[in-house]
Amino acid sequence: MENSKRPIIGIIARPYNKDGINLLAVVEDYRKAVILSGGNPIVVLPPQIVEYDTLSAKDIAPLTDLEKNLIINQIKLCDGILMPGGTRRYEYDRFITNYCLEEDIPLLGICLGMQLLATHLNRDTLELTNSSINHSQNGIDNVHMVTLDKHSKLFNIVGQDSFSVNSRHQYKVTDIGDFSVAGYSSDGIIEAIEHKDKTFAIGVQWHPENLMNTDPSKKLFMNFIKSCRGRN
Repeated sequence: MENSKRPIIGIIARPYNKDGINLLAVVEDYRKAVILSGGNPIVVLPPQIVEYDTLSAKDIAPLTDLEKNLIINQIKLCDGILMPGGTRRYEYDRFITNYCLEEDIPLLGICLGMQLLATHLNRDTLELTNSSINHSQNGIDNVHMVTLDKHSKLFNIVGQDSFSVNSRHQYKVTDIGDFSVAGYSSDGIIEAIEHKDKTFAIGVQWHPENLMNTDPSKKLFMNFIKSCRGRN
């Protein structure tokens, strides 16, 4: 597919520290998954003049109107937003999430991204997983099963009610606000949520960008890009 016909997917940059240098970056697998699924990825950057990797959210001043407008101008370049995984949640993450939901811009949240969708109404209801399953296992593709609600949008997208996923999170969501549960892990932890009133607002706790060799992950990304293409 030619780039001119591909929807623009904004991937939110995450703070990292490499050899003492503070970076805002995108993990390669997100970029690759968007391209393989028919999208054209760009990076969406936070607007504040701070070093995010050295500061917690509570130590950063609230977004100004100018900074909010800088974010909005970036989002307006995009047909959809990918909210990736990470280790910290900032005000700009919540602002982007709420703006996309208000404007019905397709939004896919992964891991931390799903947690941001679940807590977008200013609920801070994350808890440590504390489960019989170790949900933080890097480099392992088949950690546990996910079972989907057969009445969910996500089930209609992937066409399977149960499949194996990876798992790289230390926290779980318990209060999902105005979202609906689309899937649970085999130990009862919420693994997928969706907003039934939006064109595409789905969050998954696993990392489908690392499982693009499996049908559920490919179908999830393909449907996300398809929803974004509808706005193009």
